[in-house]
Amino acid sequence: MISRNSQNTELNEDCRLLASLLEVETRQYRRLLRLAWRQNSYMKRQDVDRLDFNAREWSKYLPKADEARIARERFIQQLASDKNMPGASLVMDEILSATCKATQSEVRRAINDLRAVSVRLERQNELNRQLAEFCLDLAREEAEIFRNTVLSDPSGCYGNNAQNASRGPGGVLVRQA
Repeated sequence: MISRNSQNTELNEDCRLLASLLEVETRQYRRLLRLAWRQNSYMKRQDVDRLDFNAREWSKYLPKADEARIARERFIQQLASDKNMPGASLVMDEILSATCKATQSEVRRAINDLRAVSVRLERQNELNRQLAEFCLDLAREEAEIFRNTVLSDPSGCYGNNAQNASRGPGGVLVRQA
């Protein structure tokens, strides 16, 4: 029979491993958060080359963040299975209550860090989505204005020979080289 002290030692080790998995996941999400901040900046500056590079970085690091999340989820599921418990949150509460205070603090800090960075990442992604939507709406409106101007040619910007006239759309003077 396994002694209670050896069970507590095993639980402490499991919790330290969990804290480590949470920290790895948090680091991956922090990296994604930095990429999300950059994406926002690049969209505002309309820096297509950097946006393209940033998108490649996302495709490189998002799978690593997913791997970290999946590893943590599988570990918790394994703990739940080992303890014959149905829910991961119940497992964590029970396991943490059986560990020393230092281990409890380590795991709770890691959980709080992960939650905080996840909330910030979710918020920044939503801001980026809204900005991208605004940029697309603006581009559609500008394209529609240009299309209407070119098709209807109200300002006479094209002459009979299909060459630019001396005035651009809306009567703006156009310089020709």
